[in-house]
Amino acid sequence: MTTEVVKEKVGGFFSSARVKLVGLAATGMGLVASASAAVDINATIGPVLDSMIELIPSIIGLVIAIVPAIIIMSVIGFIVGFLDKILGMMKL
Repeated sequence: MTTEVVKEKVGGFFSSARVKLVGLAATGMGLVASASAAVDINATIGPVLDSMIELIPSIIGLVIAIVPAIIIMSVIGFIVGFLDKILGMMKL
C-alpha cells in the first residue's frame, strides 16, 4: 500500500483569518464614519431640504402652465390623426 501525501497551502494571501480581519476593520470604519456623520446631518441636510421646499410652488406653477398646452397638443394630434385616417381610407 502506498500513501500519498497531499500538501495544502495554509495561510495564503486570502486566508480566512485575514479576510475576516479585513471585513471586521471595514465594518468598524463604516460605523465610525456613520456615527461622526450623524452629528452634522441636520446642519447639512436642513438647507438642502429648505431649498427643495422653496422649489415646490414653482414646480406646481410650471405643471399648471403646461397642462393646457398638453391638452391642446393632444386635441390637435387627434384631429390630424383622424383626418389622416379618413384620407388614407379614401386612397388619395
